[in-house]
Amino acid sequence: MGSNLGARLLLVVGFLAAWIGYDAWIVSHVAFNPEATRAAAHALLDAPAVRKSLADQLKNEIAQQLPAIASDPRVGPALDRALRDPRVEAAFADTVAQIHQAVLSDSNAQTFTIDGRALTNALHDEIAPSDPHLAAQILRAPPLDVSISSKDLPHVHDARPTANTAMLLAITAALLLIAAALLLRHDRRTVGRVGRRMAYLGTGPIVALVVSPRVLAHAPGDPPQIAAALLRVYGDRVLPSAVALIVSGLAVFVGALVWPHRATRMGRSGPERPPGYTGPVPSPPGPPERPEITDRLYL
Repeated sequence: MGSNLGARLLLVVGFLAAWIGYDAWIVSHVAFNPEATRAAAHALLDAPAVRKSLADQLKNEIAQQLPAIASDPRVGPALDRALRDPRVEAAFADTVAQIHQAVLSDSNAQTFTIDGRALTNALHDEIAPSDPHLAAQILRAPPLDVSISSKDLPHVHDARPTANTAMLLAITAALLLIAAALLLRHDRRTVGRVGRRMAYLGTGPIVALVVSPRVLAHAPGDPPQIAAALLRVYGDRVLPSAVALIVSGLAVFVGALVWPHRATRMGRSGPERPPGYTGPVPSPPGPPERPEITDRLYL
């Protein structure tokens, strides 16, 4: 009884440490990863709310620099197509990467500007086939700079070394505690608990980073759309590890279920003995019978 309680307690603490280590891995390799940030920037630009905000700023820039063409009906659709240009996407990703770097550093910058040359060239290329004269006016104007203001920008410094250290310590502690639990009690039920908890460990990130973006995408308002775009990119990077945990956990759990009963009994009480005699108990032998003496015997 005591060994069972001790093994369960070790498993609880061990998988708590595993959960901390897995979350630290997600933060270090996803949230603090510059490559993931650039991928998230491309996803953000696909969000209708972000494209609308950038298009409105571009229209304001055109109205200030080229008021004669601001009311041209061809400018609006051309702006929407220009925002999908690879050069504009790259410039936007660079700006988001600058914001990401500012969050991880001591930078006091609160305003970040998208490269206006990429925006101007993309808009020029969209309008040039239908109106070369209008496209030439756009090209002669100053670059269409679009600023992204980030008020009260948080500063977390570069937390990646801290996250990596927490990840290594937590995962090491988890492995030691789970191994100790299995050494203390290595029966089918304990092994099954290990498998179930491994599967649970991978279920949480899938719900948070894979399922929730698809729910938020149908929610009204701009913030849910932006959050869904970010979570979808991060979820694609976390999904392989989460699926591996679930598959491994289910394999361990199923393996515990099909663990041979005979091997379990041998591990507990030694090898099986053949069954004894179960028939009726024979009566003890009595004294030998003497032959009956008759008259014929003497004759």
